[in-house]
Amino acid sequence: MRYLILFFTSFIISQFNYGQNLQTSPFIEVIGTAEKEITPNEIYIGIILKEKMDGRNKITIEEQEKLLFEQLKKRSISIEQLQLSDATSQELIFRRKNNQLISQKEYELKVSTIEEVNRALDAFDTANIKSSYIAEMTHSNIEEYRKEVKILALQAAKDKATYLLESINQKVGNALEVVEVSDYKISNVGSNVAYSSKSEGLDHQISIKPITVKFSMKAKFEIK
Repeated sequence: MRYLILFFTSFIISQFNYGQNLQTSPFIEVIGTAEKEITPNEIYIGIILKEKMDGRNKITIEEQEKLLFEQLKKRSISIEQLQLSDATSQELIFRRKNNQLISQKEYELKVSTIEEVNRALDAFDTANIKSSYIAEMTHSNIEEYRKEVKILALQAAKDKATYLLESINQKVGNALEVVEVSDYKISNVGSNVAYSSKSEGLDHQISIKPITVKFSMKAKFEIK
């Protein structure tokens, strides 16, 4: 028991001395930042189908779905890429103007390239679908890119500490502390996508900018 008490006392003193050394040792603290642009390969297009009237004839959601499926298949887009956006996608909308209830369904189509996006938009036009939008863009390996950029940010911090200390004939020692300052991915669909449809009287014009992954790391290094 006495040995155990002595061991813990010694351990506490050692830790205290180590903490004091960290606080009194000269150090440099810097922030490194890195970013990488990635072309998205997972693009999600939202599609809204609503019951509508063509003169006196009602065009049901089922009829619109059938036409949509046909047009997508004609353009070599698999129906398996299309799914309901949620479990309660079919809902009733109350139209106040004429006290009518109309059905609505929302789908999400997953595509991989800008060329596939354009084929999908052509299919929507032929199927007379007026409501579509780019819902999300990402990359299948986004987590790997995030790790890569974090490492680059930390390396940038060390490089900065190195050249700053070299300017005063000092050298970088061991890392004492590393803190992730920022963690974000710029993937704002509104700013990354420009889209106009034929329903607005124009040909399809769509421009998808790369996703920018950016990180900043704060690091504290010993000064040798």
